[in-house]
Amino acid sequence: MDDLRNDKEERERQLQDENAELQGNIAKMRAELEAIMKEMQDLMDTKLGLELEIAAYRKLLEGEENRCVGGLVMLTYTVIDFVEFTEVTEYK
Repeated sequence: MDDLRNDKEERERQLQDENAELQGNIAKMRAELEAIMKEMQDLMDTKLGLELEIAAYRKLLEGEENRCVGGLVMLTYTVIDFVEFTEVTEYK
């Protein structure tokens, strides 16, 4: 009977040790997961900031393109007017 009781107590100690080890592993994995989630959030924040910056530069670039195209159109009209004026004055 004492042997059974000793075996039972030994098995309980082993189970408690295994349980403590598993709880430690769980705590370690939770800490790793938390660190990964923090890094992921930092990366998402950086990504959002870069996307906003890209959108701002894109808007500036489009405005510059529109300004250049508008200037090119005005230059074209000026050249056409000059050519027409020159043709008219040459025939006189």
